[in-house]
Amino acid sequence: MRYQYNNKKEEFIIAEILQFSVSAGFQTRNNEFPIYDYNSIDLNRAKKLRNEIKEFLLKYLQEFESTTEDKHIQMIINLSDLISDKYSNILFNSRFRIGISQKIINLFLKYVWAIGKIKMPFHCPIDNIVKNKIERRINDLDLKDWTELDDITDYLEYIQFIKIISQEDKLTIAEWEINNWKRR
Repeated sequence: MRYQYNNKKEEFIIAEILQFSVSAGFQTRNNEFPIYDYNSIDLNRAKKLRNEIKEFLLKYLQEFESTTEDKHIQMIINLSDLISDKYSNILFNSRFRIGISQKIINLFLKYVWAIGKIKMPFHCPIDNIVKNKIERRINDLDLKDWTELDDITDYLEYIQFIKIISQEDKLTIAEWEINNWKRR
């Protein structure tokens, strides 16, 4: 089943959001944990990989209104596993890591929520901006870089710290992140 747009303007904006979300997830600054294995990269397969992510996001968008937080966490795992299984031959260490998966999914949902299309997301996109905000608020904390995350428990550790901080500020996670977001 294909995603049903209400009109051409919605189709345009969702296409742009898909592109922005995937591009942002792929723009890591951690040279030790790239997305691709540059010794075996195939640009046609890389394009198919990105398109498959976009299809995954559109499917998730269709069911998001009835999704639970547990299902959301499972969707992050599912995207990571799906892309790893199909594209391991062009991925660094044969894995599409949880950190990249969460960034793409959470950023996509943030954008779609910001335009009023869906309910408030459960989480926020975790990146270096969020990491630095958490570490400034909670003393003696040294979190793993988001680009390295490939265990859902490491991701959930981030979420637990964000929940603590956002509750102190009397905000949801999504509200906290959008209030603290700043482009570099």
